Amino acid sequence: MSVYGQVFDVDGNSLQSPSPFSNIQSPATENAQMDQNFVYLHNISAEQYQIFKDNVDMLFNGRIPLHEQQYHLTTIAQHVDEFVIPAFEHEKNYLINTVLCNWAIKQQKVSIGSVFTQMNHYKALSVVSTQFEYFGELLEQTLNGLFHLKTFNQTFQHFSILFERLREIVHFFLYYSIIVSRQPPSVSVKCGDAENHRRSRFWFNTEIRVLGGKAFNIDTLNAGKHIKCHLITDETAKALLNSAYKEVVDNEDFTLEPMVAGISSTNFHETGTSAYFEDMRISKKGPLRRDSVASRRYHICYTINLTAKHDIQLVGKKVSLPFAVLVGPKVEVEARLFLERSFANLVQLSSCEIPTEVGYEEMADALEMKFQSIVETPLKSTDTIPVVKPRMLSNQAKHHIILRLKPNTDAKILLENFMKSPVAEEFCLKKGSTTDGEWKLVPFYDWFFKIAEIINKYMANMWNNELIYGFCSKDEAEYLLQSCQCPTLLIRFSDIEYGKVKVSAKYSNNEVQHYWYDTNELASRSLSKELLTNSRFSGINCIYPNINLDTALGGSEIKKTSVQNKPRYLQPSAVYFDNQGSAT
Repeated sequence: MSVYGQVFDVDGNSLQSPSPFSNIQSPATENAQMDQNFVYLHNISAEQYQIFKDNVDMLFNGRIPLHEQQYHLTTIAQHVDEFVIPAFEHEKNYLINTVLCNWAIKQQKVSIGSVFTQMNHYKALSVVSTQFEYFGELLEQTLNGLFHLKTFNQTFQHFSILFERLREIVHFFLYYSIIVSRQPPSVSVKCGDAENHRRSRFWFNTEIRVLGGKAFNIDTLNAGKHIKCHLITDETAKALLNSAYKEVVDNEDFTLEPMVAGISSTNFHETGTSAYFEDMRISKKGPLRRDSVASRRYHICYTINLTAKHDIQLVGKKVSLPFAVLVGPKVEVEARLFLERSFANLVQLSSCEIPTEVGYEEMADALEMKFQSIVETPLKSTDTIPVVKPRMLSNQAKHHIILRLKPNTDAKILLENFMKSPVAEEFCLKKGSTTDGEWKLVPFYDWFFKIAEIINKYMANMWNNELIYGFCSKDEAEYLLQSCQCPTLLIRFSDIEYGKVKVSAKYSNNEVQHYWYDTNELASRSLSKELLTNSRFSGINCIYPNINLDTALGGSEIKKTSVQNKPRYLQPSAVYFDNQGSAT
């Protein structure tokens, strides 16, 4: 007899059970829909899920006669096996291996850039998170449906097998959805005005974030839990690749603070479910040789132990990108770390091996980000970096810089040129002498980093206000100045002399003169004041291309101050001199 309106198990027992499903919405946000590959794959998954849902709803709503239930159950199981799970596998692989992997690869590259650049990329994670949440909802609803089906008919073992298969897919998806969403910097320097020279000079923040876990109640089931981290060597990090359950119980070589952060979903729309490690700092555990430490790479290892619905346990380790801990500044090490973060495949491979050559645009973009990062480096450990868009390098500047790296005919740059190719000279005094010395060749990385450091220390405002033209040869400066109608200054960086700023000045008689300033002069007197008060620039009105010099550099204020500070011209009388005796 056909019976509708009641739910029966295979033994004919009535089961009153509402549908275990809720309606699943397709991606609705504009950003999520921009990824057409995701939309295509997700729609396939959603269509297969909808067929599964409709079939199960028919069963649970009592619309399948008792004598047809066995066949209907077989049909559902076959559909899940042949269509639902394969569709989910394809979408899972795309999200993990393409979407998240591409985001992580770019995260590695921008980690050498400015705070603004890194924050912009971090915000892009919200789109990835949305995609993961949509897929997570499909997975949870399907897993929930299979759970009810295996409970509904315990003698039909295929649903138990399908449940475990899908549960494994979910476990994989959720575990690899846990990421290091904020990475440590490529270099942590223990020097400068660090407290007692024991802590890292500049503190940093890191974060562990869960994507796509809301449907599995990861946010609520783990509220109040903590994630612990340790500082480990590169050797330990590689060992973890073979055994994710390898126990890490202590920091290696250095200590790390803080080591614990709580899981929170308070600001879910911006940071999701995450553990935020704020103001991380590194301290020495014991005596260490500078050279031996400089050659090592370290990671932060986060111990994960989270719970999700359907009795899913997410246990393992998450490891940050490699970085160096320097006991004192070491430009060469920082340069090598720049190459590793910019060009090595640290996301997909365990080694820090970098390619021998890279393309023109890839190198230009990496150099621009590194330059911006050095320019905004705080001068004191108590300073904070404002999240503002940094000045971009012009195409002309990028081209000028890249040509110094000697690209080949295929517009490829040998990375060996970055480290070894001499581009400038530095006059080094002999020990104990104030005049006697010799010229030494300076490699590209040292010349380039030094320019950014000079801007950071002495000319940040002028650079950010685009009063400094920057990368430009002497001949190019003279050519540009010839087109100016009035006497004009062009401020540029020396190509030949290490650590010097050049001021090319065009006078009213069309003559162009070049003047240089080194770091000692810039440290003792600001360049803006020098340009306003030095008599050699008195007849010059503009900064290239046509910026009023007085207005741009606050000339009226400086002149006003100078007038106020001038001693009064006294015309003393005989009475004045007679009174001086009483003042002594």
